[in-house]
Amino acid sequence: MSIWPSVVPRIGKPNVAICYLMLLLALTPAAVAVKTTYYDSPRLPTALVPFHYELHLLTRLENTHPIPFGYEGAVNISFFVHKSTDVVVLHANDFSIKLAKTQLQEWYTLQKLAILEFNFNRKLDYLIMKADSYLKQGKYYSLTIEFGRPMSENKRGGYFLAHSTDWQSQQKSWYSLTHFEPHSMRYTMPCFDEPALKATFNVTLGHHKRFQSFSNTKVTAVLAHKALKDYVWSVHETTPLMPTYLLAFSINNLTCTFSQTGGPSPVLFRTCAKSSDLRLTTFAAQMAPLFLEYFEELLQMELPLSKIDQLAVENYHTDAMENWGLVVYSSDLILQTDEPDGLEPSRPRLQALQIICHEMAHMWFGNLISVAWWSDVWLKEGLTGYFEVLGIEHLYPRLGRRILAKYRVMSLMHETESGGIVISSMDIQLNASKTYVYQKATSVLHMAEGMVGHTTFQNAIHRYLYQYAFASSTTNQFLSSIQEGCDRANSLPEFADVKTIMDTWILQSGYPVLNVIRNTSLVLTQNHFSFNESQRQRWWIPLTYTTQSERNFSDTTPKAFFPSNSLMFNLNVFVPENDWIIFNVQAMGYYRVNYDERNWDLIAEALSKDHQSIHVLNRAQIVSDALFLWNTKRISWSTALNVLKYLVDEDEFEPLMALVVGVTNGFWGVSPESSMNIAKWLSNAGKWYAEFINYTFDQLVFVENNLESAPSEED
Repeated sequence: MSIWPSVVPRIGKPNVAICYLMLLLALTPAAVAVKTTYYDSPRLPTALVPFHYELHLLTRLENTHPIPFGYEGAVNISFFVHKSTDVVVLHANDFSIKLAKTQLQEWYTLQKLAILEFNFNRKLDYLIMKADSYLKQGKYYSLTIEFGRPMSENKRGGYFLAHSTDWQSQQKSWYSLTHFEPHSMRYTMPCFDEPALKATFNVTLGHHKRFQSFSNTKVTAVLAHKALKDYVWSVHETTPLMPTYLLAFSINNLTCTFSQTGGPSPVLFRTCAKSSDLRLTTFAAQMAPLFLEYFEELLQMELPLSKIDQLAVENYHTDAMENWGLVVYSSDLILQTDEPDGLEPSRPRLQALQIICHEMAHMWFGNLISVAWWSDVWLKEGLTGYFEVLGIEHLYPRLGRRILAKYRVMSLMHETESGGIVISSMDIQLNASKTYVYQKATSVLHMAEGMVGHTTFQNAIHRYLYQYAFASSTTNQFLSSIQEGCDRANSLPEFADVKTIMDTWILQSGYPVLNVIRNTSLVLTQNHFSFNESQRQRWWIPLTYTTQSERNFSDTTPKAFFPSNSLMFNLNVFVPENDWIIFNVQAMGYYRVNYDERNWDLIAEALSKDHQSIHVLNRAQIVSDALFLWNTKRISWSTALNVLKYLVDEDEFEPLMALVVGVTNGFWGVSPESSMNIAKWLSNAGKWYAEFINYTFDQLVFVENNLESAPSEED
């Protein structure tokens, strides 16, 4: 029983495919007079809407077979005809199809339609079929295709080989795994591979009985294979409605730790790794149910899942993948040794916590609600990052705050290096900077929360979930949910339109620097962070501030808005002459602030006298902004040093992190990621923070003395 029948053309190999099609046309006289059908649009036609896949897939992982690694299968795709057509276009590339066995038929009458032509658009991964009659609007049809190919460790194929290595014998243990995001399912099997085209899946996986079958849903039956000795069919439950990129399956012999959530309808967890690593799965097995329980309570919506499997995979090409019911992690990130209870988690354990929490949040944002198109991927990643912070903060108070501060600082640093980040982009999935894009997205959503209020924002999220659960959504639909929440709560002034404000942050690259000049009133201006006069971007800036007399750092509600169509904004606020004013309360806004010399001096004096009189997040912002503004020659070195000298008494992570990354990245040219790693290492090393501060200030004073002693041009 060969996996490569001689009548199967390989999509992507034009010589074989063309020869087979010539033979097909020669044997089908009716097709000779038909004009060749082709389709060249980057998006699928909207005439057909798939709603269910019935997949049978047999995977061979035995070295005894002539072709040891490979798969063969059949898929039956049911779809609705939205508009009458005689052309079926779907995605398929890099595998073989038995064209002669392809069947198209009407759902209820089972009337078969002959396929006159098969064409392939290899550039856009299309399989194009022309039927002998029209598929009628309002009717249901099904398409059955048999397919297969050899397997390798090339992950581009979507369904690929992986292996674990026994550290004693160095023997490899092979298994199979999928990773379809963003659009690799088309390289495994025929499908309508766009994120908005959600469907349910019945998955039946064939494999040798010494392996086990994993997919999005649990196994309901294991049946003997009638033709292959020692092979079985594992039948999985029907999946929830979901996009193609979330379908997942694996044939493996990993060993699992079991856990579950509490409550009347527990979700069962299996956390699996190679047998020698089983004891290291305990941490993930314990944490994932805790995060899932927290999110179910917070979001007030249970998931349609009875189980979630977590696979720890060696040499995985990304940190993790949030497939519904089958989450895959890179083993070096997720497997953790035991640590004493009650202590703050170590750096590797915190990283594992973030990844686990992030993937659990994806069960709602990305899975329950998916994006309509990849230009909106920032939305699912930004919301997931936002709830990741809440989840970490729930279990480890103050750690979530640190992560959020890190995201803000990291994305601001990368904007400086790259010239700006646009978070809504068509090619985010292929962008090497996507980590920073997602961190900026989380920061911008945090700003939106501050703008409309925590309660209003949470209520808007609930409304968004109930409205678009099991569907796909766009950025505009999400912003409409926030607007509805604001209208109900009367949390924004009438002129403040959520979409108008947020579009300036979503669709533009970079961020603004808010300039504050104290006069009889406050005069505000904004510049692009690059201070390049050719940059014409302007933002709607939610303005929050407090004064030395008020010291109200708990109110993050905007007191005014700087419109994007104004170059200057006058704020009629009385500030006593000897009072500082600080903008961007708790640094919730994604912008920097520059003050006039007098206000910088007042802030520096307050920090030196009692730095805790200013909120820790604003201290971090002040440190970061002062370093950036001096580096870009917007303030003098003496002003920056005057502000920063209080740091010898600082003992909180966020301001010290801001110093380390501001110096190492802004002045030494170290990458944002390496700068953050240095900050984390120094925080763990304890006394080395003090050494770094002392060294830095020695250098700062040296620079200042050189500047003061340098001869003037007049001399």
